[in-house]
Amino acid sequence: MEKAITKAGLLKPPSLRAGDLVAFVSPSGPLRKKDRQSLEASLELLKSWGLEPVSRKMGRAAFPFLAATDEERFLQMKWALSSPEIRAVFAVRGGYGAIRILPSLEPNWLRGDPKILMGFSDFTAVLLGLGLRARVVGIHGPTLVSMGKGMAHQSDTSFLRELLMENKIPGPLEGETWRGGVGEGTLIGGCLSLVTALLGTRFFPDLRGAILFLEDVNEPLYRVDRMLQQLRLSGVLEMISGLALGHFPEVPSFRRHLKELVLEATPHRIPIVARLPFGHGERNLPLPVGCWARCDGKEGILEIVEEPLARGLG
Repeated sequence: MEKAITKAGLLKPPSLRAGDLVAFVSPSGPLRKKDRQSLEASLELLKSWGLEPVSRKMGRAAFPFLAATDEERFLQMKWALSSPEIRAVFAVRGGYGAIRILPSLEPNWLRGDPKILMGFSDFTAVLLGLGLRARVVGIHGPTLVSMGKGMAHQSDTSFLRELLMENKIPGPLEGETWRGGVGEGTLIGGCLSLVTALLGTRFFPDLRGAILFLEDVNEPLYRVDRMLQQLRLSGVLEMISGLALGHFPEVPSFRRHLKELVLEATPHRIPIVARLPFGHGERNLPLPVGCWARCDGKEGILEIVEEPLARGLG
């Protein structure tokens, strides 16, 4: 059977079905005690959808900011990616550490058997450095810990299930226009600090003609500006067709200055839509990395224009 691909030529992993095994992994930081309840709530939610969450145990790491040693985190990811019965790989939480094992993750594991990768924050490194290198669509969406905390937004939970299991195209995300115009291209991005951390490495994605989406948390304004300037000086912001911004600190002065800095760093032809409901904020709607998208600065929306997953494949 012919494989489903995006307009840009990326493989679409199959949508999930009841009975599918989904791995939950920790390539980054450790699970904190205060987050255990949120993780359990998410696992129960997945089970209510008919999915079967599974994991591979790991020992402790020498460093308190890592979930386990590099070797154990790599082996857990290898198990999840190379086991044919597993149909999706969900991050437990973000934090830090995925970039340390990125060179060991083999794109052919995913390319040969496309499965859904989902997470955000530090998992940005996996979505860009593994998923896009394998030319497979991934989902920038909640980690299991954040999913458990965000269950008050039942509509968002239903939206995620419909995307993963029914392959429903996300409706337009409504934001705030910072610069008019319309751009189309492959949707690529994630956490700003992780995107810039990959800059200059072989894991940085090709952003020519892309719709770049960015968000971040707990970064002071000067550091956000430094990262924007790094992207500008590298020439990246000259390549893109549009810029979509999700969660950043909502302090009015921060938001006002951020707008000024973003407009200053980007070419005047680039449409910009900000304050979109994704990232570290109260809402984190899923975005399919590698799908064709439309950034409409006139209407203040970000729109996915193709199905992110494959139907009846796999």
